Amino acid sequence: MIKKIVLILPLALSLNAQAGNVHLLDSLVVHNASLEMLEPIEPSYLENITSARIWNGNWFLGISGGASAFVGSPLSCADLFNRIEPALSVSGGKWFTPAIGSRVFFQGFKLKNSLLHTQSYKSVHADFLWNVLSHHYNTRDQPKWKIVPYAGLGIIHNEDNGNSPFVFSYGVMGQYRLSQRIHLIMELGGTTTFKDFDGRGVSNRFGDNLMSLSAGLSFCIGKVGWKRVVDASPYIRQNEWLIEYASSLSNCNSLLTKQHHEDAESIAELKKILEIEGLLDLYKNRSKNGETENLSKKPYPKNDYSGLNSLRSRLQGTQWSDNSINGDSIQGKGSTEKHRLGSASEYQSSLQGYLTELSQGKSCIGAPIFFFFELGTNHLTDASQLVNLDEIARIAKQYNLNIRVCGAADSATGTSDINHSLGASRSEYIYSQLLHRGMDKSRISEVNKGGIDAYTPKEANRHTSVMLFLK
Repeated sequence: MIKKIVLILPLALSLNAQAGNVHLLDSLVVHNASLEMLEPIEPSYLENITSARIWNGNWFLGISGGASAFVGSPLSCADLFNRIEPALSVSGGKWFTPAIGSRVFFQGFKLKNSLLHTQSYKSVHADFLWNVLSHHYNTRDQPKWKIVPYAGLGIIHNEDNGNSPFVFSYGVMGQYRLSQRIHLIMELGGTTTFKDFDGRGVSNRFGDNLMSLSAGLSFCIGKVGWKRVVDASPYIRQNEWLIEYASSLSNCNSLLTKQHHEDAESIAELKKILEIEGLLDLYKNRSKNGETENLSKKPYPKNDYSGLNSLRSRLQGTQWSDNSINGDSIQGKGSTEKHRLGSASEYQSSLQGYLTELSQGKSCIGAPIFFFFELGTNHLTDASQLVNLDEIARIAKQYNLNIRVCGAADSATGTSDINHSLGASRSEYIYSQLLHRGMDKSRISEVNKGGIDAYTPKEANRHTSVMLFLK
């Protein structure tokens, strides 16, 4: 029996332990942000791509002069130099991209036909232009040189015989940039039409050709140059990275906020425990929030009174002096029992007497466990007190112990009948909670103390005490 009692005592003393849910916070994996992704991006440009200006830029007007030679069919006996005549030309057009453009070309003056007779002519044709050096726009806005092959369609008019046949135009043009708007041009070109253009030959076959070599100036009109297209890929990658990074920061902030709330709740519960144990003044200077938070809680009785201190002293095998009672602990108004232990034999005798009282059911195991209620109700001041009932029920069922439930009220308020009814309702509440936790009602007894004033502060009298007995 004594061995059984010794095993039960440490379990009984642990009933005041506080319990709480443990939340395992997800692990936070923090990656250092890449400085390169947070810095401004230096623009880069797409190769061989520029922004086209459809109507508002890169128009040009050209004027040139040179020599032309007519080579017709039938061919006369004169050589090429005997056929050369002066020629004038005017052109106007537009570059749509650095590589592609179009123009309208007008040319006219004199020519010598197959009989070496001088005739007057005029020709106009529309040409498609292709700049073969357009790739130089990758490194410079306006290159010095352009080499432009062209081909087109038009008509030519012979003022002497009135013929106006269809012509093909072709050639190559070279340009050199003198300034932003002025270019020096040199052109080698030709036109091909039907054989009867000069009045000799058949009308349904091509055979008359007009070759020309000219030089002149070209003037740019409107906006000049090209706007290179910025490569958006680096900005897209940076934007995607920033979105992912912002999302990870948001998740981290949510987890840290959750952890902060849990820590704050844990600190509040720890302060409550320290206040109950009378240790708040000792540790308040160690709390960073001790000066900023207002602990507007109702004072709880401190577990620092003669009976508990005597029991702790006996279990530790040391002497205990009743002078060590704290001034703000719960005390009865009666005299305090003296428990001065001297020699080892006296200690053994006292311990043996205490164990005998336990085995006979005259003393409870350990100290009573108090549950405090709101004024005039059977509602607990703090629902977390019910955690103690879980441990009480567990130990009582495990070791087949009996439980005594004592209800009480504060005699300073209410009448005797009201306090008696209130004490009964409070003990009945704890009784029902024990039944709910699986206790056999045959092992539970109820005592109603009615209104009492045995404890200070007066709020401590509004309680129900629970005691464990072997019998």
